[in-house]
Amino acid sequence: MQQLKNSALIIAHPGHELRVFRFVELYKPRVYVLTDGSGSAGSSRLHNTIGILKECGASISPIMGYYTDKEIYRIILEKDYSSLTTLGLKILSDFQENNIQVVAGDALEGFNPTHDLCRYLINLIIAVKEAKDGTRMLNLEFLLDGLMSEEDASLVVRLDDDSFNRKRKAAEGYAELAYELQSAIQKYGSTPFMVECLRKVIRPDIFSSWGDGIPFYEQYAIEKVNSGVYKKAISFQEHLLPLIYHLSTNLSPG
Repeated sequence: MQQLKNSALIIAHPGHELRVFRFVELYKPRVYVLTDGSGSAGSSRLHNTIGILKECGASISPIMGYYTDKEIYRIILEKDYSSLTTLGLKILSDFQENNIQVVAGDALEGFNPTHDLCRYLINLIIAVKEAKDGTRMLNLEFLLDGLMSEEDASLVVRLDDDSFNRKRKAAEGYAELAYELQSAIQKYGSTPFMVECLRKVIRPDIFSSWGDGIPFYEQYAIEKVNSGVYKKAISFQEHLLPLIYHLSTNLSPG
């Protein structure tokens, strides 16, 4: 594992930084947050994340809460892929200006389309930067819906009692996520949260992690459509896959 200098953290929603809290404390990455985490209620939770990042000494990029959650869903459903190309180019430009060499971010899990979109953007931005600069970057991912084993991880960050208490305090001060943390600790115990596992992305050209089926987010959305809650379901085949192909052909500098 190379030294983690000039690192970046790209996450889909505010709060994801808590999964790698000690990583952020240690390596102080430049952070990019795609959405404001406002959800259907429309109330941004970005201020909590910015407070945590500053406390950890991380670098705040210009890309913080670039979209509302409603906007990102509209973009995906309406196939407004040019907006995402613009975002990708802005992140790429910032990478170049700050000589980013290591990137960590959300993994591809099929749990939430915005999480997966974040991973697609990371992989494509890295590919473009590598081609332009002629250098290799380190591409790391971490799970949000599940727990990664240490055996599967390329980087394992262990927390002592002091760092775990700081992490727990940060999470408990995050009103929107405090319940989720308590539920997770009740389910798994505190031990998994005292180890942060990040895995090197070996195959960035693989766009699904669910085989021949459909991702959880699509199953969930179909149920919501059938019950009259949603008007249309986000589909991997109809919406995300064309998005990937659009970005791969249009995400190039100048």
